[in-house]
Amino acid sequence: MNECRKNTNITANNNTILCDKTISKKHLFLEKRSMSSHTDDTKDSKATQDLPNPLELTPQDRLAIEERQNKAFAFFAETLQIYGVEELIFCFNGGKDCTVLLDLLMRFLRQQNISSGDIPMLYIKSGDSFAEIDDFVKRCVRNYRVELVQYEGSLKEALTHMSADMPRIRAVFVGSRNTDPYCQHLAPMQPTDNDWPPMMRLNPLLEWSYHDVWHYIHMNSVPYCSLYDRGYTSIGNRSNTIPNPHLRRTDAQCACDTDTANTDTVCSCDPSGYRPAWELQDATMERAGRLPRK
Repeated sequence: MNECRKNTNITANNNTILCDKTISKKHLFLEKRSMSSHTDDTKDSKATQDLPNPLELTPQDRLAIEERQNKAFAFFAETLQIYGVEELIFCFNGGKDCTVLLDLLMRFLRQQNISSGDIPMLYIKSGDSFAEIDDFVKRCVRNYRVELVQYEGSLKEALTHMSADMPRIRAVFVGSRNTDPYCQHLAPMQPTDNDWPPMMRLNPLLEWSYHDVWHYIHMNSVPYCSLYDRGYTSIGNRSNTIPNPHLRRTDAQCACDTDTANTDTVCSCDPSGYRPAWELQDATMERAGRLPRK
């Protein structure tokens, strides 16, 4: 989802919505869960919050993140001057950037006494997604008490179906950063292209760096997908994503080294063979674990 435009040519597996019950002539599936009804996940979240911070932050780091947060909150406030809460939705793919966006948005809504369920979460389901990502998305739905809107296909296809199913939606929050592919010229508020469903794209994280994202996560003890503990730094699908080779421990070996041409290979690297994502020093290597498409 962070690939801002050219991911729209992905072929949808199915243009109908994934659903465990029949909804006649609808693409839409809404799922709403309460944290209080899932005690196991609540305990897991609390345990994550109580873990010691693995990343030492300097006072300058903390001040920088507080400034980033304040700017994001100001962006949210400006957005609510333009759009009603019922006209908003946010994209979520389980990745680190969207996780920060989710946490920031939910914190802001609490400050404004707005229910977390008032702005739905849009998740695009893929048959090639990591199980860890799918599980993390479900956990976020429960722990943040958000409403899940789920589709299959590309982002463009999802927004097309969503516009038909939820015509009240006029703007969508996206966790894009200006270092993501094709995102360097995006504005914080930018309409979709002419061949897309008419909608305002809201990009509050454009100026955030790779390390800003991890500083925020550790500073606020935000739960994140476990793949990042295993050397993944930019997560796409199973067929095009491996752990970042720049995080390989010196004595670690992996079949990915000799089989990078085969994008159907699912990496089964030893988790202990890679350092965690936040230890990547050169942020320009964030996408080094993404394999080229065939």
